[in-house]
Amino acid sequence: MDWIEEYLEDLGKKIRNLNLRKSLRFYIFVAVLAICLASAMTIQTCNGWKRIIEKPYGHKTSQMVLDKEKNTVFTFEYSIPEKKLTKLDILLLEGINILQYGCVLLYSVLAIAFVSRLYYRNKLKKPIDIMTDAAQHISQNDMGYSCRYDSSDEMGQLCRCLDDMRLQLISYQENLWNQAEDQRTLNAAFAHDLRTPLTVMQGYVDLLLRFYPDDRLQKEKVIEILHTMQEQLGRLENFGGTMKEIHSMEERMPKGKHIRFSCLFEKICETAAPLNETSGTEIVVRMKGNPETELLADDFFVLEVAENLLSNALRYADKRIEVLLEAGREEGPIRLYVKDDGRGFSKEELVKAVSPYYREKKGDNSHFGIGLSISALLCKKHGGELELANSICGGAIVCAVFSCL
Repeated sequence: MDWIEEYLEDLGKKIRNLNLRKSLRFYIFVAVLAICLASAMTIQTCNGWKRIIEKPYGHKTSQMVLDKEKNTVFTFEYSIPEKKLTKLDILLLEGINILQYGCVLLYSVLAIAFVSRLYYRNKLKKPIDIMTDAAQHISQNDMGYSCRYDSSDEMGQLCRCLDDMRLQLISYQENLWNQAEDQRTLNAAFAHDLRTPLTVMQGYVDLLLRFYPDDRLQKEKVIEILHTMQEQLGRLENFGGTMKEIHSMEERMPKGKHIRFSCLFEKICETAAPLNETSGTEIVVRMKGNPETELLADDFFVLEVAENLLSNALRYADKRIEVLLEAGREEGPIRLYVKDDGRGFSKEELVKAVSPYYREKKGDNSHFGIGLSISALLCKKHGGELELANSICGGAIVCAVFSCL
């Protein structure tokens, strides 16, 4: 009997997957067939009841006739004297006649009502409910409601179209959200990276205002300070032009150029020198590798990461920060280590410190919480990575790795 169940199941699936027009024809055909069968059965039944009612009032009459083979046969008929019928039997016969001749109309009305209800319930109600619920969820900005209806008819196609529209809205909202986040990150990065040059220049301005009026600064030192401030202004101008040309941090791409390892080291020393003089924290910069090695890298990326790591280390260092720039062969990676003697990273910070806008304390407005995130992104753009660790002697170590382009 399993094949019968499988056959009926397949037949049910085929009927469910019929389009609306064919389904309506099928329902109408079944309804007409049912009307014909029910009407025939009703008429036959009425004739039987009529004979039962009329039989007691009739008398047999016989008639002799010949069949085709010239044999004599007798037929019996009942003749009904109408005057002998009771009023009740007359009413019953009239009712049976009305039912006999009106059953087709009665069954047609019932079939129309039943088929319309059955057609709506099987073909329209469920998908309409699904689409109504989906529309309500979408109007409430709830995109997690799936509009799915397992059928190949027009209503199933309509549900799939509505679900595709929902997925498109989700994608559109995600794009808008990503654009807003990119813009927010870009603005925060711009504000963050402005702080170090401005802090350096502010420190030098304070130094000049304090010592220059009393002639306590030598001319060479003043010229050196002015050159450093000029370089910082040039970097601000360069950075501002870069920010105007791009719309998100993802658009920033490194531009590789040949630079001597010693020149890159000198630039990092120039970046650290103003912070060393103005912060009150000792910053020691060392190099490891052949100074004459030619590297193919974007020094702007490396210096920006160095500034971010130094700014981050200055917030936690007690007295000393160590910077180590390491490079091997020309095609080898560049590593920049920044170590402070502060408290080090907590377990949570080791995992989340590179996340955008992460701060160890809520409500801490002393920094943007984006320096390490920007550094990690710049290292990734340069083919490297950013690694966080704690020193066995205490303090935090951040290693920025840059692959040669």
